[in-house]
Amino acid sequence: MTIVTTDAALRDRALALALTASCLGRRVEPLLDDDHLASLIDTVSRVDASRFRDALAALDHWRASARTDAATLTGRWVRWFDLGRLPPYEGSNVVLSAGGVTPRLAEVAGYYLAFGMHVHQNRPDHIVAELEFLAFTTMLEADARAVSDESRAGIAADAARSFVRDHIGTWIRAWSERVAAETELAPWHPVASLAAYLFDDEARVLNVVPLLTASPTSVPDDDIELDCGLDS
Repeated sequence: MTIVTTDAALRDRALALALTASCLGRRVEPLLDDDHLASLIDTVSRVDASRFRDALAALDHWRASARTDAATLTGRWVRWFDLGRLPPYEGSNVVLSAGGVTPRLAEVAGYYLAFGMHVHQNRPDHIVAELEFLAFTTMLEADARAVSDESRAGIAADAARSFVRDHIGTWIRAWSERVAAETELAPWHPVASLAAYLFDDEARVLNVVPLLTASPTSVPDDDIELDCGLDS
């Protein structure tokens, strides 16, 4: 059974997912923005300060530190994420079927299309797009519960549940751990770790067990474009 949550709690979870997503894309400015980081810390604290204590402490430490400039961070992003050393794509972090990455991309895109959404200038399995989709479905469930529309709330919750089980939940923990293992990626350690903890909690709340697979360190991607974002 899914844990019953209030629409206010759902909104906090949705906002936490969206704010985390914005720190994991090519635009590095959110990682350097005090107001953005403060909002993320405050929102995650409302979700569950004790459960996310370590992640919140790491975020607070990064916020208080002497941070690297945007140009340096962008260079690191390109070198580590854009050039495929730690690709932020589902299809690059799971063992694929004989059909390759295409069927998986089509399935992920199908979730977005079912809610009238599509990915702007990128593959649908980018970490930012997948986080934003979960934020959207969680907010949709909150809106539906606020007006006692249990049917619409159930549709949103079911989509989130299967998406966590079959897609983002299958790879985000292993990817975040590989990010954490690279000293040069220290600016992303807190948000990558937070993303993994958030999805551990999503799985708990939604009462699902992600279908984990062995994770390759890298799978060649020949059609990567960054600047990810979902349009609806």
